[in-house]
Amino acid sequence: MKTLFFKIFYIIRKLPLLKRLSNSLLRRILFRINKDEFIYNFKDVKFFLNIRDSIDRELFMNGYYEEKQLNILSKSIKKYSINNFIDIGSNIGIYSILMAKNHSNLTIHAFEPHKDAFKRLKKNVYLNDFSNKIYLYDYALSSKDGDSFLETKNRFGLSQSGGAKISDNGNIKIKYKTGDDLIKIKNEHIAIKIDTEGHELFVLQGIKNLLADNKIFLQIEIFPENITLVTQFLHNLGFKLITKSQFTHQKDILDYFFEKNFSLTLYS
Repeated sequence: MKTLFFKIFYIIRKLPLLKRLSNSLLRRILFRINKDEFIYNFKDVKFFLNIRDSIDRELFMNGYYEEKQLNILSKSIKKYSINNFIDIGSNIGIYSILMAKNHSNLTIHAFEPHKDAFKRLKKNVYLNDFSNKIYLYDYALSSKDGDSFLETKNRFGLSQSGGAKISDNGNIKIKYKTGDDLIKIKNEHIAIKIDTEGHELFVLQGIKNLLADNKIFLQIEIFPENITLVTQFLHNLGFKLITKSQFTHQKDILDYFFEKNFSLTLYS
């Protein structure tokens, strides 16, 4: 039943009539017929998705996810012979798994503290047979070691992993560590993606040695209130801004792309 529905949905999703349907109506239909996880084929890889979670739902309903950002990252990994990718805020592993699929020589470290997202991340890595090249960590990264909480929205019986923020008032207990204590890499070409919902400066402070000791391509989501401090921190380490990309659904939050020692050309 579900398989038939998904096949029909893939076809009618492209029709103008479907585009005019409200998301809320479509979600109600999906929630009623699909209460558990299912496997979704996307760009020659597979993902366990739960339609009740915001990130999973975005991928399934739109048929794409952060397309421009993924293209910039993938092109840079290839062009500049990057051999390590650090995915900080991996969620269910969309970035990690697609980079593993497209770049056979890449070693990947994926960090995700949200317990539900991490479970699906782990399943997705094994589903695609990437357990030998994607190393998983169920920690948050920060400027020091400690304990804290993730503040999440809870809807439809599942805590939403998209938009989860580190907060003392949160509802999910987590551990955080410094990246410099966990990853010891020097004199390499590294790509780093940071998506930590406002915690980005603390993450950077905890990987300062990693940033200083390697050639770095950096994709980082920066909240508006953090732009000055984050850009100054990166400038002091010798980073140059390449370009930036706006989310279609979050007009005030941008992904910024920086490099250190690669002399990258600008992307349009």
